[in-house]
Amino acid sequence: MLFRIWAGNGHTHGVNYQTKSMLKFWPFRIGIVLLGIEAALFILCVILDQTLAAKFLSMLAANHIGGRLPFITVGLENGFKPSLIIPIIIIYNTTYIFLVYSLFVFLSRGIKKFKFVAKAIESMKTKAEKRKLSFKRWSRLGIAFFVWIPLPWTGAAIGSFIANLEGYSDRDTLLVVLPSMWIGVISWTLWFDELYKFIDRIGRGKTIFITIFLLVAPVIFYLFSLMFRGKKSK
Repeated sequence: MLFRIWAGNGHTHGVNYQTKSMLKFWPFRIGIVLLGIEAALFILCVILDQTLAAKFLSMLAANHIGGRLPFITVGLENGFKPSLIIPIIIIYNTTYIFLVYSLFVFLSRGIKKFKFVAKAIESMKTKAEKRKLSFKRWSRLGIAFFVWIPLPWTGAAIGSFIANLEGYSDRDTLLVVLPSMWIGVISWTLWFDELYKFIDRIGRGKTIFITIFLLVAPVIFYLFSLMFRGKKSK
């Protein structure tokens, strides 16, 4: 549907070619299948338990606002065990990486007309290019460590873009990025679970302040960076 918007501008043949190519792109196919499964499970959850579905939605919202750490901590605040939080985050983020990486690959090949999609990918690509300049050459270990760190300006999406810009194949990129992300989810979820248990022993309810900080801090950092860029441009 997205690609049909361009029709009528004399580029129909090119768009159809790119659409067919994208549908044949194996990461995109896997991402679509996983997305369909997730959507079906969520609809089932809404039917069976709306409260549980709302908790899942709060975790997803936290992920897109603040990144992986709020994803984890909001899950803990909702009373979920690591044994449930870990598979939720891994499945959701794996789907996200397959789809976002596919969009990055194809939008970087010249499909620039879809501004509402390309703008977000272009912004992430710019971040990846800046991170890439930190080293002359990013090794697989360097990319893996970058993905493992759970900060808003790191992570699997930017890591996959860096790997692609470094010339790694799609297979090598995802074989480095996905396991690193999975290990990060497991290790950081278990660590925060222990941290929250320790804080709860000191005083119940105090963990909410950490969760709020992790959720708000990336937003504040982003706003300050926009202000800094605005002043710099003047």
